[in-house]
Amino acid sequence: MPAASGYASVRGMGMQTQCIRACACALAAIASLCATPARAADPPAESRVTETAWVVLAYLPNRLFDLCDIVRLHVRVGDGVAVGARATRFLPVFIGDYSVFWVGLPGPRGRASMPLPMGMEAQKGLDAGPVSASSKNRAPQYGVGEIGAGGMAMFVGVDAGVDPYELADFLAGFVLVDFAHDDF
Repeated sequence: MPAASGYASVRGMGMQTQCIRACACALAAIASLCATPARAADPPAESRVTETAWVVLAYLPNRLFDLCDIVRLHVRVGDGVAVGARATRFLPVFIGDYSVFWVGLPGPRGRASMPLPMGMEAQKGLDAGPVSASSKNRAPQYGVGEIGAGGMAMFVGVDAGVDPYELADFLAGFVLVDFAHDDF
């Protein structure tokens, strides 16, 4: 006798069960094939231990360096006359010519490196936003979001700035997030 409408026959249930089992087996096979390369690419246990030890050892120095990345404060000594300002790395305004030795807080590093509290810098020409007619072979490297200004008057000068992007990177670093990619 045919099955009533809305109900499956016992024979139809058997076919559905076999179909479900076949699909489940196929999905399990695909999942195991996909998981095999991932397992093969896992680093050995010694490598994971070494990475973890490095993260622990570098944690405090990375937080200190991230803190130093937030502020730039250079006192310049040398020769030249210049004035400049910036509202992010992409919107600088500069005119002048100087070659100096500076001492102070270096500002954003931009990569994993030891921030030195002194250095040499020189810049010559004119910058106005994206248009640049400056020689930048030893020009300061400003941070992505750095806002600041600087100047040089004959033999002394100053350059100061703050970078909110680096502040966010410093705060995120406490939970091991490094979106500035400057941690060791």
